[in-house]
Amino acid sequence: MSKRRWIVILALLVAAGVTYRLLTREPDFDTRFNGAYRLADGRLVIITPREADTLRYRLMTGESAALRPTGERTFEAGPGWSDEEPVTVTVSFDPVDAGPPAGLSWRSTEGEQRGVRVDLPEVAGNFASGELELRAKLVLPEGTGPFPVAVFVHGSGSESAVDTYYNPYLTAAHGIAGLVYDKRGTGGSEGEYNQNFHLLSDDAAAAVAWLRTRPEIDPGNIHLAGYSQGGWIAPLAATKTDVKSLLICYGPMVPITGEDRWGYVYALQQAGFGADAVREVDAINAIGSAIFDHGEDRWAELGRALAAAEEADWYEAVHGSDSMVGFLTETWLPLPAVRVWLWWRTRGDEPFVDRLYDPVPTVASLETPSLWIFGGADSSMPSDWSIDELEKLQAAGRPITTKVFPEAEHGILLFEEADGERDYRGYAPGYLSLQVDWLRRRSGPGRIDDDSSQARLLPAG
Repeated sequence: MSKRRWIVILALLVAAGVTYRLLTREPDFDTRFNGAYRLADGRLVIITPREADTLRYRLMTGESAALRPTGERTFEAGPGWSDEEPVTVTVSFDPVDAGPPAGLSWRSTEGEQRGVRVDLPEVAGNFASGELELRAKLVLPEGTGPFPVAVFVHGSGSESAVDTYYNPYLTAAHGIAGLVYDKRGTGGSEGEYNQNFHLLSDDAAAAVAWLRTRPEIDPGNIHLAGYSQGGWIAPLAATKTDVKSLLICYGPMVPITGEDRWGYVYALQQAGFGADAVREVDAINAIGSAIFDHGEDRWAELGRALAAAEEADWYEAVHGSDSMVGFLTETWLPLPAVRVWLWWRTRGDEPFVDRLYDPVPTVASLETPSLWIFGGADSSMPSDWSIDELEKLQAAGRPITTKVFPEAEHGILLFEEADGERDYRGYAPGYLSLQVDWLRRRSGPGRIDDDSSQARLLPAG
C-alpha cells in the first residue's frame, strides 16, 4: 500500500475518533446527592451517579438499582439496573441550595421513611504524580482522626472516579477513610488516558505518598483496593510503597493475553463447544498475538485465517466476544485500518498497554496480606485460572485469602439471563460487607469502634 493511502486512512481514523468522542462524551455527572444516608430503620443507602442525570443506590444487602429522575429532586427505580417497571423505590431529596441535602424521603414496598445524610466530610484536592496533577477526593468518617484509609484503584473505564465511585462512602460510613482519584487522562486529571500498568501503579503509589502528608490519616494504616484492571495495578503499586493490606475485587492473576483468551473460551463454553473449537480459535489468536504483542508482520496470514473462520460452526459464538478475536471478527474496519490503529496505539516511548505483563511474580514478591474476591460466573476475568495461581502462592507461604461468590458475574453482580443477555439485579449478598470487614480487621485492633450492623465474614488475624 502506498504511503499516500496510509496517510488517508490515518486521517480518516483520526477524524472518526474525534467525531466519536464528541458524540459520545459524557455530560457532567449530577453529584449533588453523592453520599451515604441512614434510613430510619437503620439501613445504610449509598448513592452516586450512574450516568448523566441517572443515579444508582446500593444497600449493604447487595440490593442495587438505577434511580431515574422524575423531577428536580425526585427519582424512581425499578428492580435491578435495567428495569424501569414496576417502580419499587421512590426517592425525594431535601433541597440542596445551601449545600448537600440533609436527607431524603425513601418510599418502597415496605412503606415510607426518612433518611439522614451521614456526615462524612469530603476533602477535594490534587496530588502530583511525576509531572502530572491528578484530581482526588478524600472522604472521611465521622469523628476525629487520624483514620485508616483505603485508596481505590480504578478499573479500565474512562469515567471520572471522583464523581462516580461509591467505594469511599462505603468505607467512610464504617470508619475507614476512602481516597478516590481520577486516573490520568480522565475527569479532572492531567495526562493521557492509557492502560499502562507501570505508569498507573506510579499514580497509585503517588496517592499513598500524598495521604501520608494528610493530618487526618494514620500513615501506618493505608490500604490499596483494586477493582478489575486495578487488580493488576494495586499489587504492582504495593511493590513501590508500603501499605497495610491489599483488597482485590474481580482482578486477574494472568496477563492481559490470558484475560483476552478467556473471553472467547468462555463464549465457546457457553455455546456448548469443546476443546477442538478452542484449539482452532487459539490458532487464530496466536497469529493475532504475534502481530499485536511481538510486532511480527503476519497480517496477510491473519486475513486468510479470519476469512476461513467465517465458515466454522463456532464463528457466531466468538464473533464480538470480549477478546481480540471477538474484535477482529466484529469490527467494520478493514485490516489495513486496524494496522494503522495498532501503530497509533503503540507509537512513542511508553506503550498504551503491556499485554504481556505477568502479575504472578509481582504478587509472589509481596509479604502484604491480600484478599482476592471473585465471581464464579465471571465472563470477563478467568476466575478459576486466577485462583489456581493464587493457591500456588498460598502453598508457598504468601499471606493470601480468596473468596468466591459462585453465581456472581464481573463486579460480583447477580444476574438473570435470557437470550444470552444478562440483566443485573444487584451485588451478591455479603460482598459489600466483606470488603469493609477486611479493611476494618486489617487496620488493627482498637482502631475502629465495633459496629453491630457490620457482618463478620472473615476470621480475625
